[in-house]
Amino acid sequence: MWWFGDEEDRGVGTAAFEALTAGLRDVDACVRAAAAQGLRFSDPAAIEPLLVALRDTDADVRSNVVIALKDFDLPVPSIFEALIRVFHHDPDLEVRENALHALAYLDATQALDVLRTAARAEDLRLRLAAALALGDSRSLPEAHRLELVSLMLADTDEEVRERAVRSLAPLFDEQPGAASLPLWHAALRDPAENVRVAALEALPLAGQGVAERLSSLVSELLEDPVDEIRHAAIKALEFDAGAPIPPALLRLLQSPGKTGLHARKLAVQALADRGLADDAVPLLLPLLSENELTRDVTDALIDLPDRRALAPLIAQLDNEDDDCCANAALALAAIGDGEAIGPLIRTLDRREPYVRRRIVWALSFFTSKRVMPVLTGSLSDSAPSVARTAARVLLETLTPAQVRALLSRLPLLRRLSAPARELLRRELEYELEEGDGSSGPRCQRLVRLGATEYE
Repeated sequence: MWWFGDEEDRGVGTAAFEALTAGLRDVDACVRAAAAQGLRFSDPAAIEPLLVALRDTDADVRSNVVIALKDFDLPVPSIFEALIRVFHHDPDLEVRENALHALAYLDATQALDVLRTAARAEDLRLRLAAALALGDSRSLPEAHRLELVSLMLADTDEEVRERAVRSLAPLFDEQPGAASLPLWHAALRDPAENVRVAALEALPLAGQGVAERLSSLVSELLEDPVDEIRHAAIKALEFDAGAPIPPALLRLLQSPGKTGLHARKLAVQALADRGLADDAVPLLLPLLSENELTRDVTDALIDLPDRRALAPLIAQLDNEDDDCCANAALALAAIGDGEAIGPLIRTLDRREPYVRRRIVWALSFFTSKRVMPVLTGSLSDSAPSVARTAARVLLETLTPAQVRALLSRLPLLRRLSAPARELLRRELEYELEEGDGSSGPRCQRLVRLGATEYE
C-alpha cells in the first residue's frame, strides 16, 4: 500500500487502508467523514468506494469525498462523470462548490460547461466559486479562459470580478497574449477599487509584452487618490533602462510632503529594478538627505553602481543608522573605486558586528594590497559572524594554493574564532582531497550580501 504525501511524509498500511474504506460505511457520519479524509492521497483502489460514498446522506461526508477524489489527481473518467453529476444535482451548495473546484483542478477542459453554468448562476456563492476555481485550473486553453473571464468581469458583484481578473495571468498556463488586452483594460478601469488593485497585482505575472502595452494606463494609476492602487501601480510598472521615466513616477520622487512615504519608497525600488540608466542615480542622490528615504536609497544604489554616487556614499558611512552604513559599504564595493578603501577601513573599527561583516564583504571586492591585512585581521574578530564572513571571502577570492600559504602564515590559527577556524580547516581538507580544482578568485561573486549562509 502506498501514499502520496502532501505536507508530511505519511503512510498507511493494508490494515489501516481496509479500516478506512470500511469506515465509509460506518453508522456514524463523523466516522464516515473522517474515513473519507483519511483516504486522501492513498491507493487508487479507494476511488471506487469513494464514488459509492458520494451518495451518502450526510453533506459533510460528501464534501470530504469530493476533496479526496480531487487529491488523487488522476484522469479517471468515472471521477469526472461523478463530480459533474454532483455539481448539477447535489442538494448541498458547499458540496457543489467543492465539486466545481475539483473539476477545474483535475481537467478544466472537461469542466468548461460546468464553469460556464456556475458563472451564470443566480446564486452568488456559485459565481464566486467559479471565479476562484478558474484561477486554480491548470489546463484550460487561453480562448476558453478569456471567455470565462470576460463573462465574470461583467458580473454585478465586485468580488466575482476581482477573483476573475486574477485568472488573467494563470500560474499554470502559458502567458496571456494580445487577446487578453481588452480584458486587462476593462479590469484596470473597473469602478471598484479592489478590482483595479487585483488587476495591477496580477499584471506582473502576465509577461513583459502585455505589461509594456499597458504601461500608459498603469502610469495613469500612479496618481490615483487611493493609496493601495497607487502602490500596486508602482509595483506593476514595467519600464527598462532605455525607456524614459514616466512623469508620474518623477513627480512621486520629487514631491516630499505631498505624497505618502510608502509610495515614494516603492518608487525608489522601481528605479533600482529598472536597472542601470544615466538618469536614475541623479534622481536618487538628492533623496539621501531625507532621513525617511536614506535607507531605501542606499539599498537601491547597491544595484546601480555609478561613480557619481561615490562621495555621497562615503559620507553615508558616518550615518548612525546601521542599515544605511552597511548599504553604503556594499554600494561602494559595487562601484569599485579605490578611493573608498580608506573610509571603509576606518569605519570598520567603530561599527557594530552587523555592519562590520558587510564592510569586510565589501572590502573583499577590492584588489588593493591594503585590503588583505584587513581581511586576515578580521579572522580574529570577536564577533563570530564577522570572522566567518572574513574566512568565506578569503576562500572565495584566493586559490587553494594561496589558502595554504595563508594558513602557514597564521601561527595564531588556534586563536581564531571557532566558526572561522572550522570553515578554513574544512575548506583546506576539501582542497587537499580535490587538488587545485576549486574556482578560486575566478568564481562569480555578487556584491549584495543576502544569501542565507552569510546571515
